[in-house]
Amino acid sequence: MQSLTYHQNTDFEAKPLINRYQQAADVSPEHIRYAVRAWAASINNQDVVAGLIVEEWERQGGGALDFPDDLSRRRQKLFRWLDGTTMTAQRNIRLLIPAILAVLPLEFRGRLVPHDDFMSRYSAMEKEISEAKQALMLNAPQHQMVKEVREGIEKMLAMLPAEAMGQVLSGLAALAPGLL
Repeated sequence: MQSLTYHQNTDFEAKPLINRYQQAADVSPEHIRYAVRAWAASINNQDVVAGLIVEEWERQGGGALDFPDDLSRRRQKLFRWLDGTTMTAQRNIRLLIPAILAVLPLEFRGRLVPHDDFMSRYSAMEKEISEAKQALMLNAPQHQMVKEVREGIEKMLAMLPAEAMGQVLSGLAALAPGLL
């Protein structure tokens, strides 16, 4: 019996589609400030946020920025740069963007991307529909079910072109007169 070897070489080099350290072209220091401030407010701890960012900065090689060893002074310096309007403060934040993006939780990354594209609207719609399904499955109180279902429907309707939205709403009005 003869064995055959199979080797396929397409000379196609697969590159990763998502690079977590890739800096978005339109991420400004202002957007970064809003996202980091929201993150710190959500956990009510600027020290933790500053510590994670500086630790990641140092893990990535550090470089041009010098942070003190004391955590409270690190926090003070980082948030002073975040709130600063000087060219130096903005330059320092731009240097920190890769480290910030590496540790920024997903829920706050959404503040860094424009929300006027199809995929952002689709993602928001999926989230709201998922929350509506969860409220129905878990037999949540009626006011919460109504709220979640309404939000899901609103996001779904926002995906439609204006003329299609009118058709859907007129169809709902025909099904349940007095509803709309």
